[in-house]
Amino acid sequence: MTELSTLASNVTQTLVLIVMSVLLLAGIVITAMGRRNHGRAATLGMTGCILLLLAVLFNTLLQFFTQELFQMFRGDIGVAFAVANIISLIFNASGTALLIWAVVARRNPPQPVQPQGPGRQQPPGDWQQQQPRQDWNQPPQQPPFQQPPGWQQPPRPPFGGGQG
Repeated sequence: MTELSTLASNVTQTLVLIVMSVLLLAGIVITAMGRRNHGRAATLGMTGCILLLLAVLFNTLLQFFTQELFQMFRGDIGVAFAVANIISLIFNASGTALLIWAVVARRNPPQPVQPQGPGRQQPPGDWQQQQPRQDWNQPPQQPPFQQPPGWQQPPRPPFGGGQG
């Protein structure tokens, strides 16, 4: 019966390792792809996923090297597991805290796409074009009115605008 319980334990550990690793690797990839739209929040989430992945790997290695850990601490299994649990706690708590922080972190507003002409470089996002200097007592000029995209002028009636 001992061999069966050992096999079941190893299968369970391997299954947990595979499922958690796949989920956390997917989280790392998704947050890395979202860095452009979500900025700091995605970076925090990605770091949290990396720490949680390290926690999964640490706990898996711990299961396979329990005997060596026991020998390293000269048979004092209480101290060995206390040290292992503290390391695991640091990884898990830090990763979870970063994921929570990522959820509440402020997102970067999406930057509008500006058309570029050939050979023209786009200025940095905080750069604004200087307006020509105006007299101090005149209000700034408004740009001319433009119709919204897709708007069409109604057709004009022929011969004098419809007046009879």
